[in-house]
Amino acid sequence: MKKTTLIIVIISLLVSCSKPDKKKVINIDLGSNRIEILDFYGKHRCTSCIQIEENTKATLNTHFQNDLKTKQLIFKMVQWDVPENEHLVDKFKSAGTSLIVYRVKDGKEYIQDITLLAFKNCENPEAFTIMLKDKIDNELKKQ
Repeated sequence: MKKTTLIIVIISLLVSCSKPDKKKVINIDLGSNRIEILDFYGKHRCTSCIQIEENTKATLNTHFQNDLKTKQLIFKMVQWDVPENEHLVDKFKSAGTSLIVYRVKDGKEYIQDITLLAFKNCENPEAFTIMLKDKIDNELKKQ
């Protein structure tokens, strides 16, 4: 019963979340090996969605500065509710707020949706950081 309630709450949040921002088309390149952290957002955003963005940025800036500088790790904000990014919404099955770890190695793609974990830990920055750092470290080892 708890699990069902949690899923319903998360789905409700996903459907209702977004943030005003400039419309920006994001393209995906399969030519270079890298890991991308994709934070999908929409026009209006809830507190949890904003916390996910803030926690993600804090984790990346604290633990992965070198990887960001060398472009082995890339962070992208993707507005899901604009037609220009429909191809990414379809590719990553992200019709709402989502946090995706996307790895490209030798032209092959690996997609890990960590949205539920992000929502679960968004109010606890320490737990969020541990979760995201672990996911990224595991992907970096595979590169």
